Amino acid sequence: MTSAPAEPLGTRIRRLRADRGWTQRELAEPGYDRGFLAKVETGSRPPSEEMLAYLADRLGLTVDELRFGRPPGVAAQLRDALDEGYRDLEQGRVAAASERFASVAKQAEGYHLDDVECYARFCQAEVKWQLFDVEGAQAALEHAEELADAAAPWLRAMIVHRWSGCRYLKGDAGAALARVEEALGVLEGDPDAELCLLSALIHPLMEMGGLHRAQRAALAGRRLIRSATRPDFVARFHRQASQVWQAIGESERAEQDLIEASRLFASVGFDRDAARCRWARGYLLRRLGRLAEARAELTEARDQLAAIGSEEGVAGATIELAEVRLRQGAASEAASLVNSVLPLLTQDVETLGEATGLLGQIAQAQNDPVSATRLLREALEIQTRASLHGAAVSTSLRLGDVLRQRGHLDEAIAAYRRGLDSAEVTDP
Repeated sequence: MTSAPAEPLGTRIRRLRADRGWTQRELAEPGYDRGFLAKVETGSRPPSEEMLAYLADRLGLTVDELRFGRPPGVAAQLRDALDEGYRDLEQGRVAAASERFASVAKQAEGYHLDDVECYARFCQAEVKWQLFDVEGAQAALEHAEELADAAAPWLRAMIVHRWSGCRYLKGDAGAALARVEEALGVLEGDPDAELCLLSALIHPLMEMGGLHRAQRAALAGRRLIRSATRPDFVARFHRQASQVWQAIGESERAEQDLIEASRLFASVGFDRDAARCRWARGYLLRRLGRLAEARAELTEARDQLAAIGSEEGVAGATIELAEVRLRQGAASEAASLVNSVLPLLTQDVETLGEATGLLGQIAQAQNDPVSATRLLREALEIQTRASLHGAAVSTSLRLGDVLRQRGHLDEAIAAYRRGLDSAEVTDP
C-alpha cells in the first residue's frame, strides 16, 4: 500500500482537471470565472468552502476527497486492510500485521481519516498486547484514544477494554474497573460497545470478590447478545461470562459458553482467542476434577498459543497445566512448568501471584514447609497489593494451614485473620 500524496490543493485541482481533459473555463463555469480558478490552481488564492464544494461536485468527488487527496473509497479499503491485518495477528503473523498497521496509520494520517487512524493505532496496541508488552500496549492505547472522538462506539469501547486489561495486569484492579464503569455510564445505546464493556468488567470483579456484580454484568450481557452485530464481541462475552456460571455452580452452562465462544472466534479466523477458550475450558475441567481431559485441553491450548506467539497465553495456560499435574501427583513436573514461564510474568501481577502460590503448594507437596511458607507469603503480598481478594482468601488459608502444621500457631491465626479481612471485602 502506498503513502498518501503530499500534494498542494491547487496542484491537485489542476491534475484532476487535466485528467478529465477539461480547460480551466470548462471546470470553473458557470459558478466561477477562469481567472479565479487559475489563481487557485497556482496557489495564489485559496478557494472558499463554497468554491471547494462546487469544484468537488463538478469533479464527482466529496469535499474531503478533493481537500485531502483521498481516492474514492480509500477509507473502506484501509479499514479492510486493518481487518485483514488483525486476522494475521490472531493467526501469529505478527510482523506482517505490524507492518500493515503502520502503513495504514501513515496513510490515514495523510488523508485526515481520524477514525481509520484511531483503528490503526488500536491495532498497533494489539501487537504490543500480543507480545505481552503491557507498558507498550497501554501507551499505544492512550495514543489511539487521542483520536477516539472520531471512532465508532465499538472501537472506543475496545480501547477502554484493553486499557483496563493493562491496568489490571499491572496490579491496579480498582483503576481498571473504574474506567470501564465510567465508560458504561456515558454510553448511549450501542449493543456492541455495551457488550464489550460488560465483558471487561467480569474478570476483575470476580478476582476482587465481586461475584454478585459480575453476575449482574453477565445477565445484562446475555440480554444484549441478540442485538450485537460483532461475532468476536459475542464470543468474548461468552468466554468471560463462563467464569460467573462456574462460580455459581452452573458448570454445564459454563462449558457450553466456552464451546460457543471457541466456535465464534474460529468462524472469524481469530485463532489466538479460540485457543484462549481452550485454556479457559481446561481450567473449568480441572475445577470439575476431570484432570485427564484438562491436561489434554491445556496442553493443546499452550501449544497453539506458542505457535502464534502469544506469550501471555502461553504463561497462563502453562500455570493451569502445572496445577493439573500437581493434582495428578507430578509435583516435580509441575514445578518445572511454573519455572519455565516465570520470566514472562513480570508484567502480569495476577498470574505472578498465582504462580508463586502454586510453587508454595508444590513445596508443601514435596515436604518442604519452610519454602512453602516463604512462597505462600510472597503470593499473599502480591495478591493483597493488587486487590485480588478472592485469590488472597485461598492463599491465606493455605498459608495458615502450613504454619499450623509447623506449630507456629500465632502466625497461623494471623494468616487466617488476613484471609477473613480479604473475605470481608468481597460482596455478600
